[in-house]
Amino acid sequence: MEAVSIEKAPSRIGENPEQRVLRALAESFPKTVSDGARLRPGLVRAKVDRSDIFRVCRVLKDNLGFEHLTMISAVEYDDRFEIVYHIASYQSKLLLELISTTPKDDPTVDSISSIWGGANWQERESYDLMGIVFRSHPKLERILLPKDVLYHPLRKDFKG
Repeated sequence: MEAVSIEKAPSRIGENPEQRVLRALAESFPKTVSDGARLRPGLVRAKVDRSDIFRVCRVLKDNLGFEHLTMISAVEYDDRFEIVYHIASYQSKLLLELISTTPKDDPTVDSISSIWGGANWQERESYDLMGIVFRSHPKLERILLPKDVLYHPLRKDFKG
């Protein structure tokens, strides 16, 4: 993995922590991070291509001070799944909503459990209930349902 150099302090007059994070992501990953926006003070959102989710998360933790993954959730739409990561920086008092999209016929994304250990259980829950496969997860197996269950009960096509 190539090293990404990102400054830790704002370099532009009037730049707030939200702008600094969005600028750093856009400059570091111009082809795979998009739709960065400040939703309100302390809350930013960006979309990232699933091919770069691991690298983006590594930069968030190592270079931008995002030390805590608070939640991973999966949302199903008619044509895709979205995996939503809520990642916090307590020092900067920021919460980042990072959204990655997968097609319904290939619901896979890289695991980030080696970056934030708390992702382990949350990725397993998204796998169990929605069928999202997290590549390189250390133990991707069901966490709520019996191991022999063949369906994912939160999917729209589930007929329970």
